[in-house]
Amino acid sequence: MKKRSQFIQAAIVSLFATLIIVVAVNVVSSYFNAKADLTKHKRFTLSPTTIDLLTSSQDEIYIKFYLTGDNVPDEYALIVDRAKEMLAEFKDVSSNVNYEFIDPFEGKRPEEIHPMLEEFVHKGLIPIPVNKNFSQGGQRATTQFILPGAIISYRNQERPVTLIETDIRNYYTSTDFSYMRMEYNFVKALKPLLHPKKSRVAFVNGHGEMDWPCVAWVTGQLGEKMKDFYNVESVTIGGRLNALRNISVADSVQQTVKELGNKYDLLIVAAPTQWVSDTDKYIIDQHVMRGGRVLWLVDGSNASMDSVENVRAFYAQQNLGRRSLEQLFFTYGVRINPDMLMDMEDYQMLKIGNNNLSFPYLLKLTNFTQHPITQRMEMVRANFASSIDFVNDGDGLKKTVLAATSSRSRIKTAPGFVALKEGKDKPNVSEYNRSHIPVAVLVEGEFSSAFAGRLPIALITEQQFHNLTQSKPTKQIFLSDGDMMRNYVDYQALSEYVPMNGMPARKEFLFHEMFLPQEGIYPTGYDPNIGFMYDNTEFMVNCVDYLCDNSDLIDLRSKVLQIGRLDSVKVNAKRTQRKYQLLNLALPLALLLAFGGLAVLFRRMRYAR
Repeated sequence: MKKRSQFIQAAIVSLFATLIIVVAVNVVSSYFNAKADLTKHKRFTLSPTTIDLLTSSQDEIYIKFYLTGDNVPDEYALIVDRAKEMLAEFKDVSSNVNYEFIDPFEGKRPEEIHPMLEEFVHKGLIPIPVNKNFSQGGQRATTQFILPGAIISYRNQERPVTLIETDIRNYYTSTDFSYMRMEYNFVKALKPLLHPKKSRVAFVNGHGEMDWPCVAWVTGQLGEKMKDFYNVESVTIGGRLNALRNISVADSVQQTVKELGNKYDLLIVAAPTQWVSDTDKYIIDQHVMRGGRVLWLVDGSNASMDSVENVRAFYAQQNLGRRSLEQLFFTYGVRINPDMLMDMEDYQMLKIGNNNLSFPYLLKLTNFTQHPITQRMEMVRANFASSIDFVNDGDGLKKTVLAATSSRSRIKTAPGFVALKEGKDKPNVSEYNRSHIPVAVLVEGEFSSAFAGRLPIALITEQQFHNLTQSKPTKQIFLSDGDMMRNYVDYQALSEYVPMNGMPARKEFLFHEMFLPQEGIYPTGYDPNIGFMYDNTEFMVNCVDYLCDNSDLIDLRSKVLQIGRLDSVKVNAKRTQRKYQLLNLALPLALLLAFGGLAVLFRRMRYAR
């Protein structure tokens, strides 16, 4: 009896000690958030960019999360759950983050909902209609709305966060794509609030560059979808020294000038086909010398898809725009050659009538260097691209090949004939003996001026405009095909939009976020002949982001997650259901019997001793 009493006392003490320890551990752990992300792609870990951004906040970041309520379809449950987890992570990183979940339509009458929808559209958060069925004596459907995201407020400013997105490349479902881009979309709204900075981007005109419909899609991606980061406009240099520079008069008596730096952070020269004058080249050169960046898209020949579709054979000549820029590029360490690349391994299909031809001039680029710009790139299309060489090896510039042809490539010099039968005839394998020819390159560093020690004749008396001969650290990208940026245009569908001063009559036309075949504009990289979407849009936006020092956006946008899912066929099979039902019932009982049997066995062995 004495031993039994001691045993009971010890058990009571152990019970209370255990309870005290459990309570103490819970209290202490409530002040700490320790976790381990064991997923392959660190799905539940915030990027350093996001953490730095949140910790830099000086005031409250208030987030109203609207993707909640009974109207949210089950297919978005994964997005909603991850968004709530991410908001909690934001709160853990910075105490300045506060958020709440709001269903703005709860308890509202239809006449009250319409003005609310207009208000959210004005703020940039576009409602999504959801059809719901109700059965009251019969089946009837009604349209309700959800708000696919949140509104972030910081220092009396607001930015919308759209969390439901569609992958225009159709690589991922809307749910998976939205899940992967969630952190990027939050950061895209947060960064302009905490660190407002817009880069000025200008498309250069006046040398036969692509007109506005052909670059409308990329313009819309930058000018509207990323309007908090970029101001996009066009500029015609026309020999004007102040076209790219802010110049004012410092002393009208002595006729001296004062410079206020470049007008634009980035110039885009999109497929010039006419001669570029020495004066315009000098003005672009001085833009580079003052730290400006340039995205060059310059064809080596004048061969084009229009030529292929209209005639069965044509004579391709050298591109005048390239010839006029040859000396400028040579000084910058690059040469775009007057030729046309052919590839018998990575090529696109050309549809002529009802026939599909494997046309070797239409490249399907799949060889990319490991670089932030080329993250997540799989296929980029290029038509009649030219080869690019690096020159002046001792110039101290960092030169990187971004994209190249396959290991079975060929170079055809321009001038030269191009014929459709080259896509029909069996290729001579021995002629395709070149490997990985560069078609997209990046050059970084301090560039020398192409006008060192000389000035164009038209500017020989303009010495006071500070001719710089060495640049600040800067960077340029050279692409040997303008079609890498070009979007397909259906001019018949486009006829109702009358251009005004080089821009469309309806501003929203350029900046529509979705697919626009009904208005004549298709996404950059979309091939309407075969209905396939290449990665050209993302490649172009990545180039601009990198040149404008927004590489953190590239990293977040390129984040790829493999979201595991159960096989619905196997899950719904009766055999599988019985298997797991039996497993769920039998396994716990088997484990209990096993532990019970072991306990009895050890007890008998103990008392036997």
